[in-house]
Amino acid sequence: MRCLRPSTLSLHLILCKPPSSSSTAIMAAIAKTATTTAPTRIARAAVAQLRSTNDKRSNLLNIAKCAGWAKRDGARMLFLPECLGFMGDSAQHTLDNADPPIGDLLLEEESTCSQKFLTTMTPFRKALADTIESHAGASLGNNNAAMGESESDNRYDDAMSFASIIEELRFIARESKLWISGGGVHTTAAVGVAPGDERRIYNTHVIIDDEGQIRAHYHKIHLFDVSIPGKVKLRESWTTLRGDKLVVCDSPIGKLGLSICYDLRFSEMYVDLVQGMGAEVLLVPSAFTVTTGRAHWHALLKARAIESQCYVLAAAQVGQHNEKRQSYGHSIGEVSTA
Repeated sequence: MRCLRPSTLSLHLILCKPPSSSSTAIMAAIAKTATTTAPTRIARAAVAQLRSTNDKRSNLLNIAKCAGWAKRDGARMLFLPECLGFMGDSAQHTLDNADPPIGDLLLEEESTCSQKFLTTMTPFRKALADTIESHAGASLGNNNAAMGESESDNRYDDAMSFASIIEELRFIARESKLWISGGGVHTTAAVGVAPGDERRIYNTHVIIDDEGQIRAHYHKIHLFDVSIPGKVKLRESWTTLRGDKLVVCDSPIGKLGLSICYDLRFSEMYVDLVQGMGAEVLLVPSAFTVTTGRAHWHALLKARAIESQCYVLAAAQVGQHNEKRQSYGHSIGEVSTA
């Protein structure tokens, strides 16, 4: 097990060996001491730790930094936490800032206009591209396992427009030539899905390939409703609809089993992903609260790795997002040794 503890923008490098046809488990090694002489069958993954806020542009620039670091060190795929592009300070704030319905994005993706839009270089995308390039060329320094940097140095013009979190994430993937696991983006539910005329969202995990195409998406099934007197009170179900489908997806590091945060507490889900659907790497992007993180984060990730006998990647949010919300951090790469 390796985890990130610093309360800063950080990246964690992991080596993953996709299984052969005779193997059902992922073999993994931490890339802290890895060199370019590693066998070509080894795929390098990068697990990010973010402190997202309500500033979408700044959040996306931080992701671009992580993409640059990952590209610099030869990673094939970048894993991002839940709420990667926006962390609101109220339920209404989250609703008002949700991305368009994922179904609309998938329909647009098939059109020629969408492909042209993906390659269009807006001023903000120029800032993203420059950030990727500058961080891809940065020196490793003395720490090649967890690269940290302040989020406060992001510079952009407030007038710079951008499409949506997922669309700009697609651009980052295409520009950096990385596959990206977007571990949690709030997407608006299509009209007629929610009861009556209620406006609701999904908590959506997207997998994007290195050409910027959406390969898979998963709507969070187990919603986080919790009340711990004097510590934390959150009801995700006030704004969010639950998903109803398990999702696996092929990738450069193996077949991914998608989940989000609170799903982690429901072991049967991961049994189905691994034994029923062939998942080889379980993804648990999260924004665990400090209280629940201290109590259960490490234990639950270890349990899922041991039960499934495969690898677990858990990109996490960390630190103080706003007056109401603080996350535990400790992004982890977990592999069963049982």
